[in-house]
Amino acid sequence: MKNSWHIPRRTVLKGLGASVALPFLETMNSVSRAEQQASKPPVRLMFRYDGAATNMEEWFPKDDGPNYTLSRALKPMEKHREHFSVISGTRHFCDNPSAGGGSVGGHGSGRVWLTGHFSGGTDSQGRGKISTHSSVDQLAAEVIGRETRFDSLQLGSSSSQDTMLSWNRNGTPLPTINSPGQVFRELFVDKAADDKREIRDVFSRNRSILDLVTDNRKSLERRMSDLDRQKFEQYLTSVRELEQKIQRREQWVDIPKQKPAGLSEPDRDVERSKDLWLETMYDLIVKAFETDSTRVIALARNGPQDYRQVVEGVTEAWHPISHHSGNAEKLEMAAKINEYLMDHFGRFLGKLDQVQDSDGNSVLHNSLILYGDSMTDGGHWGGNLPLVLAGHAGGQLKQGQHLKLGPVPTYAERNDGLAQVPTANLFVSMLNLAGVPTDHVADSTGPLEGLV
Repeated sequence: MKNSWHIPRRTVLKGLGASVALPFLETMNSVSRAEQQASKPPVRLMFRYDGAATNMEEWFPKDDGPNYTLSRALKPMEKHREHFSVISGTRHFCDNPSAGGGSVGGHGSGRVWLTGHFSGGTDSQGRGKISTHSSVDQLAAEVIGRETRFDSLQLGSSSSQDTMLSWNRNGTPLPTINSPGQVFRELFVDKAADDKREIRDVFSRNRSILDLVTDNRKSLERRMSDLDRQKFEQYLTSVRELEQKIQRREQWVDIPKQKPAGLSEPDRDVERSKDLWLETMYDLIVKAFETDSTRVIALARNGPQDYRQVVEGVTEAWHPISHHSGNAEKLEMAAKINEYLMDHFGRFLGKLDQVQDSDGNSVLHNSLILYGDSMTDGGHWGGNLPLVLAGHAGGQLKQGQHLKLGPVPTYAERNDGLAQVPTANLFVSMLNLAGVPTDHVADSTGPLEGLV
């Protein structure tokens, strides 16, 4: 028999201008346990990019399969071994033959980590090449982001294009939020009445422009050639998509944001501390998934990061370490940085594993989280990308293996060959597991073999 006192999942406690989200309660489900299992929660996607120097010898495990031995860099993740897999032997096959023997390499490579595609031009500063393909997180957001307040979140350690992982279908990079305080306010602080009125005015003006375009469609089409008419139809499709996005955002204006109990706005110390910045961003992502504020997040930490303040034994800045040229001391510092970053990532996975989702499993169980870099080595070489995939996609994915898709060249062997499997194959698999049907992303040749 169903409960007659069912509490909606998005119920919040309100008072004195604050709204506090309730944790998941059994009474939020008015269906039986069998029905709960049949109606699974959504798969959440996160993409975690780190443009740090990678010590290849200490990153990739020496053996493969489910009984592989954790490498030094991955050792801090040992307690979460059953929840992640190491993937080696993939690269991006971009149309940039000058970098890394045909693969993406160099300072601009982070900008195509989630697209797998370079265009033929340069950015406004003449640096590298930029994407003209939608990034994988935005492909996901178009489908699984429709039900949440934010279709996706883009977070980064700076405002430079080097931390802009996300690109829309027009080839435009989506700006990142750099401040944990701003992330907190966007997610959990309700806007004042005046701000809401201003937002509605913006929506109204945008609708008027869209209506004008649609109203004038007939008269415009009569004066167009067949080619122009085809282009105009494509334009109208993008207009309709924009209109639908506005309508979805407008629906959320008066719905109170869910502020998890015990969570407060980060102070300025967090903004200044590299250690606290990363930890706080991870905590905010946990809460964003817990409150179902979004189901797609990209987090980039890149640029001139200086780990001397937070990693013992690191005595040089990140950039000269990354250009180690085989120097043993610099490689040792790179290994220490890798250990530090994977320790933070492991603690983040542990927090996700402690949050119960609506089906009784953890949020980690119902997520897919990709951690990696767009360069294998700081010397502008991207022939074999370091990747870790965590989460189980709601039980669809068994983890705990080193999926070795080809030879894993060392730094000394980097010129002897490149990985032959497109990283975009992994993107195809992740989208399919998240309920986004597709058989092609960038230069993919199909789903990633051996993953499922």
